[in-house]
Order: sequence, then C-alpha cells, then structure tokens
Amino acid sequence: MNYEQYKIDFLQTLRNESAISGSDTEDEFINHTLDVLTEFDEIQDPVRINMGDKKGKNGRIMSIDGYSFDETEHSLILFISDFQDSLETEKLTMGRVDELYWRLYYFIDEAVNGKIDEYFDDSDDVIGVSNYLKRRINANLDSSEQVLKIKFYILTNKELDTKLMNANLLETTIKKRKGTRKTKTTKKIKKQDFNQKPLEINLWYLERIYEMEESNNNDPIVIDIQNDFPQLGLKGIPCLKGDIGENLGYEAYIAIISGKLLSEIYIEYGSKVLEGNVRAFLGTSGSKSVNSGIKRTINNEPNKFFTYNNGIATTASDVEIEKIDGELFITKIVDLQIINGGQTTASLADAVLKKRNVELKDVYVPMKLTVIEDRETETEEGISSYDAMVKAIAKYANSQNKVTAADLFSNDPFHVWMEKMSKKHLAPPTSHSPVPTGWYYERSRKKYQQEQVKLKTKADVKRFTTKFPKKQVITKEQLAMYITAIHCKPDVVSKGKNWVMKEFSKTITTEYKANREVFNEFYFKKCVCAAIIFRSVDFYLESNKDSARRPTGFWYKTGGYKLNIVPYTIAKILSCIPSDMSLDWDYIWREQKLSSAFMREIEIVTKMTNDFICDSHGVIVTEYCKKQATWDEYKKVPYKPSANFMNELVSLNFMKEQEESAAKDQKENNDLKKVMDIISLGNIYWKSLLKKGILNNLLSYQEQLVLKKIIEMASTGSIPATSSSGKVPYKTMSMINNAISIKEKLEAEGVK
Repeated sequence: MNYEQYKIDFLQTLRNESAISGSDTEDEFINHTLDVLTEFDEIQDPVRINMGDKKGKNGRIMSIDGYSFDETEHSLILFISDFQDSLETEKLTMGRVDELYWRLYYFIDEAVNGKIDEYFDDSDDVIGVSNYLKRRINANLDSSEQVLKIKFYILTNKELDTKLMNANLLETTIKKRKGTRKTKTTKKIKKQDFNQKPLEINLWYLERIYEMEESNNNDPIVIDIQNDFPQLGLKGIPCLKGDIGENLGYEAYIAIISGKLLSEIYIEYGSKVLEGNVRAFLGTSGSKSVNSGIKRTINNEPNKFFTYNNGIATTASDVEIEKIDGELFITKIVDLQIINGGQTTASLADAVLKKRNVELKDVYVPMKLTVIEDRETETEEGISSYDAMVKAIAKYANSQNKVTAADLFSNDPFHVWMEKMSKKHLAPPTSHSPVPTGWYYERSRKKYQQEQVKLKTKADVKRFTTKFPKKQVITKEQLAMYITAIHCKPDVVSKGKNWVMKEFSKTITTEYKANREVFNEFYFKKCVCAAIIFRSVDFYLESNKDSARRPTGFWYKTGGYKLNIVPYTIAKILSCIPSDMSLDWDYIWREQKLSSAFMREIEIVTKMTNDFICDSHGVIVTEYCKKQATWDEYKKVPYKPSANFMNELVSLNFMKEQEESAAKDQKENNDLKKVMDIISLGNIYWKSLLKKGILNNLLSYQEQLVLKKIIEMASTGSIPATSSSGKVPYKTMSMINNAISIKEKLEAEGVK
C-alpha cells in the first residue's frame, strides 16, 4: 500500500472507530498512534490524560494528552496531539511546533515547580499526574525513578513544511529494523534544559507512522538464506523433493539444515517462526528433560546431533529451489513455521545467546518441510484447512516433549482471541499495583517464558514482567478450571485439569462459533474475575496452613483436599446467591481483589466444605468429590450468606444489561469488520468469483445479484452509511452475510 492510500484508509478507520465508540476522532488518533509506538517498542505503557487546554499562571495555556517513562534510558515522555480531521491537512510549521512545545512546557513547569492544584479539583487526574512528574523529576541520582532526559512527543497527521524538514533544525537518524528495509527514526529538535534535565522534541507525523508500520508489518516472513545470512556462506539448505503425487494441496521436502542457520533464524525471528507450534520453548532446566539432553549433545557431541535428534517438522507457504552443482537447495522460504521441533530450535539458539562457547558448525538437523498451498493466516474468524494440517503434523510427528490435548487446542480461535484480549485490556491501577498490569493468557505452554528469551537487557525483562507479572499468567487449563468453577460444576473440576480441559474445549469452541457477540470485553474481564476468585480461595488456604501465627493451629493442613475444597467452596457461595442477584463483577475487576465481606464468606465456607467432603461415607475423598451426586448433596447443606456479603450484590437485571450492552457493541464491531473485510478483498476478487461461479453453473440468479452489489461496493471502496452509533444497516449486513455464505459455498466447490 502506498502512502496516499494509507492516508485515506487511516482517516477512514479513525472515523469508523470514532462512530463505533462514540469518542472524538482525535482521541482515536492519539490511541492508535500510541498503540503503534508501543508495539514497536518506541515507548512503554503510555497513560492517556484527557485534559484539554487550561489557563495557568499569567494566562499561560497548558496542555497534555499523555505520558510515559522509559526505564531503559530513564527518559520522561509527554505527549501532545495536533490532529486535523481532513485529508487536506495543513502543514505543520515550526511556529506550531513552538506553540505545542510551550503548552507542554508550561504544564510540566506548573506541575513540578508551580501550584497546579490551584487550577484543578483535588479529584482531577491531573493532580495525580502532577505528583507523579514531581516525584520523577526530583528523584535522587541513585533512584530507579531518576529522570535523565525529558522528551516532548508531538503526534500529528499533518505533514512537515519545508522549513521544518531542514536538516539543520532536525536530527535525523536511519536505522535498520527487522528485515532489510531501512527506516527513519526520531526527528528531534533540541530545546533548553528543564530543571537541569536535557529536553528535546520528537515529531511523530503520519508519514513516519506509515513507514514504521510498513517496515515491520505482519506480512509473512521471507527468509533468503544466501542474502539474509551471508556470514554463513551457505548455498541454501540441501534437500530432496518427495514424489508424493499430484493435486494434494501440498509439496514435501526432506532436508538437512545447519544448526548454525537454524539458530540464526530463531534469533532473528523468535516466536514468529513458532506461531504455528502447539508449544513454545519449554526450557533446558532439569537433568531429566529432553531439552537438557539436547543441550548435552550440543556441548559434548555436536557431530552426533544429527543421529541423536528426531529433527524438525516445518511448514511454509512457498519455497524457491535452485540446482547448484548438481544438487537441489532451498534458497528462499516464505512463512516458515516450525511445527514440531521448537525445542531443538530454541535450544540451539539458547546456546548461542547465552554465549556458552558452543561451536555449532558441526551440528546438523534433519528437517521435513511441507509446503502448503493457499495458506490462510491464523485469525479470529476461523482456523482454515491449513491449521487442520498443522495440528495433524504436530500430533503425528515425532514429539520431543509430550503433546497434551490442551496443546493441540492452543490454536483454536477462542484462545487466539483470549490472547489478544489479554494484551489489549490491562487491569486498572490499584492500591497494591499503582500501574496498569496485564493478565497474560498463555495459549501455548511456556510462551510467557519464551517471550522473554529474546529480550536484550535485564531492564527489558523487568519492563515485561512489570507489565505482565508472573502471578497474573493464566494458562488454558487454569481458565477451564476457573470458568467451570464459577459455573458451579465443582465435581467436574475435581476430575482434574485434563478432564476439565476436555469438557471445556467441547463447549467453548461451539459457543464461540455460534455466538461471537458474547465474547467481548465484559466476558474477558469476567474470566479474570473468575481467576481472582479461584486464586483467592487457594491463597487463603495455602497462606494459613500450618501457620505459626495461630497458636491453636489452622484447620487446613498440608496434604489436605485443597483441589476439591476450592471449587466446591466457590460453587457453594455462588449457588446461594438469590436468583435475582449477581456478584458485582465490575467491582472485582476494578479492585483486582475480593471484598472483605467476600473473604469472610470464604473463611466460613472452606471449613464447611472440608467437613462435608471428609465425611465421604467410606469413599476416597478425591473420588467422592468427582461425583455429581456429591455436589447435589452439598447443595442441600444449609448455608446463608451474611448480610454484609448480600449488601454487596447487584441486581441480576443490571448485570444482564451490562452483558447485553457489551454484546451489542461487539456485534456492531463484528458487523463493521465483516464489511471492511469484504471491501478489502477488492472488486477484482469478487468479479473473478462471480465469473467462475457462473462458468461452473454454481450460482443462482439471486446469488449473482448479491455478488454484483458487492462488486459495486468494493469498487467504491467505501463503507455503507452507518447510524450515529456505528451500526451497519440491516439490509447491508444481510447482503454481506449472504456474500460470505456464497464465498464459502464456492470455495467448498473448489473455486479459487
């Protein structure tokens, strides 16, 4: 996509998002720009401030749109926007830059050196920001909060005027990002110091944002072995093409890849080549692990690595093969995915990254490559036949670590969606966590650990773990237990995580496909709340067992039936809530903990649960808890929640209204995305589909009319008129759904 088209699409997207969310277009611009800068590690954890313009001392105009702190270089970053909702934007001049600079300068000056509380209410967020800035600026030299540099980021969709582009005014650097393309980096204007801290202006304008996204987008990885890794001096990867028949939808190759090349690929691309893997790197610790065996072979017998190792199973969407000196070599691979053998790959890279003085020149790895035609990328909308083949390869290839049912379930659309939501929606700051934090959803085993492997410094790792604390990692198995527990099925949870995962996977996949609107921000937050409830009960038992702080001792002892007590306690409390009432899920999300009244109920019910399940009538307690009859019997045990707990409940109708509102918003978002997806395919695509459908006599007259209307829509490249809320008209949506059905029908008939 060229820049001119990008500008059009960019503004249209902002307007669409604004219509959907009801926010200002400039707000959407700021949020999008900060997301891009965060994604590409230009900033960390930005915080938005909706202050607007405010007059301060001597009528000075102050303004700020957000802030961030870079822990690596100890720089404080303040953001201000200069947005124009038009394609015919005016130029950003040096005079305008100065004006924006002074607005930020007056704000930080008033916040740190002045009396900003005179211009804002005590409850205003600006007061908290002021205190934060003052603390950072005045921090001691040896403090982790020390500020060494101050940066003003001007975010704009305007283009720079000629004078501003003058090299004498701007410091312009060029650096190479991932891939081969060189991109422009920070354009800086140095300014006077502030409180003896160097200050500079950084300009982030639309063309720079475009360059950044284009230079490091989500296009498939293209590995050119000779040109990308010239230091290795390789012709390519020696291979043999398998004679497996025709029209199978894939090609097969057997190859031998150099251990050095394999490690370099992983170091360069990391998890991107493992996205199709059912597992991430499981680590090399533990003397009995397979990975530690790989490590020993690398260290002690590298020339025997080929013999000892099962090799790797890989997929690609395309390859280039050259015959050099009478031998076949793979010289280029498009969208390489290591489906099986991620442990081998990561172990080789691990040896290099940790500088173990390991020589990999004698290490060679067997490689099976399946080139799958017409690969569909992994999306929320569904995992295609490609993914089915990927799962089959993962399941049937020689495994180096046991693959569980949960592993094979990791690429299910629901889990892809959960992972995205966990990175998108951070929990709010609380008294015990002053910064927003994320609940990391680990859809592949050890992926949380694997994401830290390529982080270059300890500061990078600290920043990642601060944003996503280890205690806030949720695995698929855990989520299945949490959701099953709050659905009052403690007998199912008691059967163990593998059984729960099996039952959960049966239902959630069907539910996700059947009613996507239910799976929204509210649902994700409720999942986190379920985790908080489950872990709170667990922590209460674990932290008080065998406690020396209690002279008389605590009733729960090490080796007790905690795995049964926890789900039965949760189910008992929730099942006793009146049918017209509900937990206040918003409170749990907002506070990131349970109320004291809720914890008091847990104290009471855990003891009651323990006494009940231990009276198992001679049956082994753990087996007793697996029976639905046990839960049915426990429901009859008298228990009435306290008045304090009951007073914290909210109306069920109120909660349903929240759920319905979230579902409505999600439906409108999904509908709009469908429309945009249809348009993005382009009129040429739809014309071709119509032509082939007619030639093959596969389309009714009404279906032809639908496709013609879609062609007309795609030709204009515009989204049909929406309501003020962003809702797509019913007739338009009906046509879109019909077009999708026709497309799927023709594809099922073999039309490409």
